[in-house]
Amino acid sequence: MVQPSSDEVQPETEASEQNTQIIEKIHGDHKFLGHPRGTGSACALQFGTSVGNTAISSILIYYMYAKTPTGLGMSQTDAAQIMSLYGTTLVLCGVVGGFVADRILGPRTSVRLARLLQVIAYSLLAFPFLGIPGCMASLVLLSIAPMFVGRSLDALIGMQYAEGDNRRSAAYTMTYVFTNIAGIFTPTIVGTMAQKIGYWSAFAFGALIALLAWIFYVVTEKKFFGPLGVKPADPMKPAVRKKALGIMLLILVAAVAIMAALFITKTVTISGFSNAVSTVAIFIPIVYFIYIVRSHKVTKDESRHVMYILPLALCNIVAGWVWNQSITIISIYTEQSVNRNIFGFEITPAAFYTWGSICAVLFGTLFASLWTKLGTHQPSTAAKMGIGAVAWGLGPLLMILPFLLYPAGTKVSPFWVIAFWILVMIGEANTQPAGYTAAADVAPKAFQAQMMTVWNLSAGIGAALNTISINFYHKGGEAQYFLLIGGVTLVIGLITVIFSKKFAKGMGVLDAK
Repeated sequence: MVQPSSDEVQPETEASEQNTQIIEKIHGDHKFLGHPRGTGSACALQFGTSVGNTAISSILIYYMYAKTPTGLGMSQTDAAQIMSLYGTTLVLCGVVGGFVADRILGPRTSVRLARLLQVIAYSLLAFPFLGIPGCMASLVLLSIAPMFVGRSLDALIGMQYAEGDNRRSAAYTMTYVFTNIAGIFTPTIVGTMAQKIGYWSAFAFGALIALLAWIFYVVTEKKFFGPLGVKPADPMKPAVRKKALGIMLLILVAAVAIMAALFITKTVTISGFSNAVSTVAIFIPIVYFIYIVRSHKVTKDESRHVMYILPLALCNIVAGWVWNQSITIISIYTEQSVNRNIFGFEITPAAFYTWGSICAVLFGTLFASLWTKLGTHQPSTAAKMGIGAVAWGLGPLLMILPFLLYPAGTKVSPFWVIAFWILVMIGEANTQPAGYTAAADVAPKAFQAQMMTVWNLSAGIGAALNTISINFYHKGGEAQYFLLIGGVTLVIGLITVIFSKKFAKGMGVLDAK
């Protein structure tokens, strides 16, 4: 075996020492609100992406079913199913994102590429002449983007802090805050622009903000992040990496081409395709879960602990089911059945989406402070999931009342929708942090990252259930529809609360009460 010469080793050693010095300098950086400047760049990027995503979530459904030429002229059912299907595919496609970032591209390249795809996707909606094909192309690109990034931005943020640096947790809180700041003002802005100018202008606004944030990140990433995240954490051999990326791109192109051909030839309908994909999406995490539990790498105790997280996973599934009501059925209800004339001014239906972000920040802070104050006396993770699921269930159950109290066609008070948002956001403030904590608590040593993936996939089941259940939503049956969703969610939550002590002990949680 030929040994490298000293002349070859020396530059590598010098480069390594130089990189170590740069990384130590980044670890000691306090120039952005007491944090490294890269955290500021990441917050800006997350802010821009959130503006674009919120524009999609808050007004795209209205654009799809608005009559042409204002909108695309779809049916409300098709529009609602597409939105739910979009939520499902985001979760499913994100599964491979971590693998691509860790083995093929590296976090920096992954973030750069995925965010650029999102900017292009937002931009496609700004050209109304592209019509339905442009809208579908936009959603396909938005679904594909997570396949290249996973949680790379979070990983990149974490790399800036030395082991034991307590600023890391605060950095993630900052990105959460920036995301919700965008979520607070964006719905009202894009909703008003859509009403006064046209939907294209609202999507153009989202695309512009996302583009500016992406440019800022690209311009500053080398200076702020230095050598961090340039290379994959566990890289494949160059030849294998190139081949894997080529196969992945080939599969994507083939899949998109086949879907386009099926729709153009009217071999499949939007409803049929949505139902088929959603049905498959329900079984993928189930199979993944069984694979983990039955793996020879998992001990008997680990397997038992994982089994006891199933009731909590059910809570997460029904929470995802209710959440997708908020961006589909509730959005349509807000636009058509709510009196939005306040003090002589008609507010855009998208403005109600703002309540989600306001309540997320408010209740997230409130419950985090409450649990911290209670310390060892706070409810177990299982109990928090149950409490959250109860709140999620009360949201749809509340929406039964307007249909029972008022005749069909009556414009109801906006406070019904506001109250719905308050209830479901109380639910999210409990289930979101408790869910990730539970998944981390029971994760087998051999499947720590993959257990988090399975947990994310369980939320995708909720979106898939919504896509299917929309088929049964019809005029005159609204009360029964919300009774089913809210009732199932409430019962699952109550059962989880009642047996939370048993579930917590079964999960092997030390502080089980």
